[in-house]
Amino acid sequence: MITVSLMGGLGNQMFQYAAGKALAERHGVPLVLDLSGFRASDPRNTPRPFLLDRLAVPEAVASAQCHGVERPKENFSRARWKTRFDRLLGKAGLPKLATSRSEYREPHFHYDPAFEALGSQMALFGYFQSERYFSSIAGRLRDWLAVREPLSGAAADMLRQIEASRLPVSIHIRRGDYLKSGTHEVHGILGEPYYRQGLERLESVTGRDAELLIFSDDAEAAEQVLNFVPKERLTHVRGDPERPWEDMALMTRCKHHVIANSSFSWWGAWLNSSSEKIVIAPRAWFAPVELKKTNTADLYPPGWVLV
Repeated sequence: MITVSLMGGLGNQMFQYAAGKALAERHGVPLVLDLSGFRASDPRNTPRPFLLDRLAVPEAVASAQCHGVERPKENFSRARWKTRFDRLLGKAGLPKLATSRSEYREPHFHYDPAFEALGSQMALFGYFQSERYFSSIAGRLRDWLAVREPLSGAAADMLRQIEASRLPVSIHIRRGDYLKSGTHEVHGILGEPYYRQGLERLESVTGRDAELLIFSDDAEAAEQVLNFVPKERLTHVRGDPERPWEDMALMTRCKHHVIANSSFSWWGAWLNSSSEKIVIAPRAWFAPVELKKTNTADLYPPGWVLV
């Protein structure tokens, strides 16, 4: 059995699920989702809700309700504290704590080839933000990560608008939690220069006839960032913040994408299976200080255009 600890928002949960599912499929064993990281009773844990049950993920309901499956060991807290102790030990020049052979903690941000040699009884902890972890199941994964239920009324109306558009392009502008102290210093904020250059690269191929679908948690900030674009070309997708999977589904239905430094729009673009799509992505995925110590090369699938 493969167990994967889930944490973070929808995009992070999808990366973790995809890596765990690929490993489970390789060995022909069940995948179980450890949801202990979402327990509201522990204020140190992420406040984000578990959302994979809103997608066609076959294990999501079973793991949430534990019907017919063994309840997984609660690896999240143990792995999180071990990571913190190892960080402190490393600063002190001391060796890390020993790791069980049945546990795998992602050692760094970029792809780890050792993942391919993991056995069939393994507990996974990490973010796994690279297509290389799950490229072996890409086709089936797109089916499993599709929205489980029909879109709500407003989202369904927007889908019809996207489908009627000759050239819909999704533009993701993220603010929200990225503005908070601590988060801002790690992720950074993409401003007008990135979106201007990104759209120039895109429109050098597609022309200027695209309808730009703006996905943002701050419509006013998005307007300011895209001040160089005539307003009649912009359509704001005002989705329900309690139903983020619908915004992602709408992103996926666009023909091309200009994504933010966000796992959310990464998946919005990746789930688009068209071989003709153009994806513009930020080279600066993190703030400058964080980027200097993080190898992001494996984050971007082949063919994505970095700006």
